[in-house]
Amino acid sequence: MKIIRFIIIGDSKGKEHGINENVLTKILSESSKLKPEPEFIVMLGDMVAGSHDENVLKSQLKRLRKLVEKFYPNKLLLPVVGNHEVNIEPLDDKYEKIFKEVYKDLYPDNFLKNYNNTVYYKDFRNMRAIILNSFHFNSLHKIDETQLNWLKNIASSTMKSKILFVHSPAYPTGAHLGNCLDLYPECRDAFWNIVDNCNIQVVFSGHEHNYSRRRINSINRSIYQVITGGGGEKLKDKYKDKKGVLVKPIAVYHFVVVDVEYDIIKVFAVNYKGEKLDEFVILTN
Repeated sequence: MKIIRFIIIGDSKGKEHGINENVLTKILSESSKLKPEPEFIVMLGDMVAGSHDENVLKSQLKRLRKLVEKFYPNKLLLPVVGNHEVNIEPLDDKYEKIFKEVYKDLYPDNFLKNYNNTVYYKDFRNMRAIILNSFHFNSLHKIDETQLNWLKNIASSTMKSKILFVHSPAYPTGAHLGNCLDLYPECRDAFWNIVDNCNIQVVFSGHEHNYSRRRINSINRSIYQVITGGGGEKLKDKYKDKKGVLVKPIAVYHFVVVDVEYDIIKVFAVNYKGEKLDEFVILTN
């Protein structure tokens, strides 16, 4: 079976044009050397600084797409909404609508209605990539009930590999401890129970501006949570919650490579100089 390879970059925002173009360019340049090359790219939220001005936000998002397309022409980009894409604390969905407009060519295989294509999945042969929105208005740092019901339904698929992406981590390590999905423990636990029961193999999040990996011991099994937020934002290495942490926060600019094969998922993190930071394997059989 042909390997499904993709890369993940999180938290690439900066001051000029809303993007740290210097760092992101280095990351894209280094990742574009991969052989085989990635099939698609996941941008894990806080891609841009955002703005209360809708035209500025649109300009930032379009500029980001152009920069990625410079290194990955004709490659699919799967965007994840972070807090900065919706102006931190949105009161309505007007910023999500800008997001939907900029990514009107996304064409997900399935999406949740009334969320402006920010909650969706895309299938790649035997793998399902699931994207959630942890900053929908009135549900900040929360996977609301509507999303949970949708997730439970679409994640119950018998698809061999299921990988989930959400900007706000369920279990932050320190930089945003108490200000992620853990802000609402009951909602967080309901979310993670679905991850556990529906055999989602790994959850990738950003928000904390570093790389870390931990194993969450759930009711049925252990599940990896990877935080990858080293795409250009100011780095942080605060480390407070250590339970299950296998790789403590590494404050370095980086990207993550994922190779999905028939019965295994291989993951490795690489800094912008091409040096490997971490590597692990998940069995899917």
